[in-house]
Amino acid sequence: MHTKNKIGCTKKLLIVLKTMEIRSLTSVGNTNNNGFNLTHVTTMIPVSDYTSNYRNVEKFLGLCKQCPKFGQSWTCPPCEFDVEAFVDKFKYAHILGSKMTFDDAVLENTVTPEAVNNVCRETMRYGLIKASAYLRSYERKFPGSICFLGSQCLLCGNKPCTRLKKEACRHPNDVRVSLEAVGFDLGKTTQDLLGIELKWGKPNRLPQYITLVTALFTNDATLRLE
Repeated sequence: MHTKNKIGCTKKLLIVLKTMEIRSLTSVGNTNNNGFNLTHVTTMIPVSDYTSNYRNVEKFLGLCKQCPKFGQSWTCPPCEFDVEAFVDKFKYAHILGSKMTFDDAVLENTVTPEAVNNVCRETMRYGLIKASAYLRSYERKFPGSICFLGSQCLLCGNKPCTRLKKEACRHPNDVRVSLEAVGFDLGKTTQDLLGIELKWGKPNRLPQYITLVTALFTNDATLRLE
């Protein structure tokens, strides 16, 4: 991209960011003494701006290839469709950030790599269950909209994914991929668009909180997450 074009895109993005509103949501769901507090925020950005400034399909596909789960689940890349064409048919991206802040006792008592992995996995799964149910309800209310969820699949329970045997998905109409699977930078999304600073833990220590980023893409200008 030429320097002038980069400057133009940067100025346009700054204007977009200044006009964006980050709102708290209480209707997505909270926790019941699960060792962490769950809060949610949302914002809306035009898909054209989101793709121009936060999407790099080649880069994030390359990063996904380094994950042992690559190609092992229908919620993970590589996607069997043109990810750019699929995303570009939408006009509005409603981004949902779910922040899971651990209780002090959990932070103090989770001190092994295995425990850290287990707590993060179960906590993220809980947040995904809440976010998934919430966003899917908007899919039903606004036909033609589509949600992007996490890499964990919630559809088949403990059954192994059929992709492992190169078989079709059991739920082809319900499976949803993640934002990173279609090339979006969730680090920049979290910090720039949701106002949430990323926190990193250590092998034997949890971070203060972990963040799940999901989204609903639509062409309906009247849609508003409440």
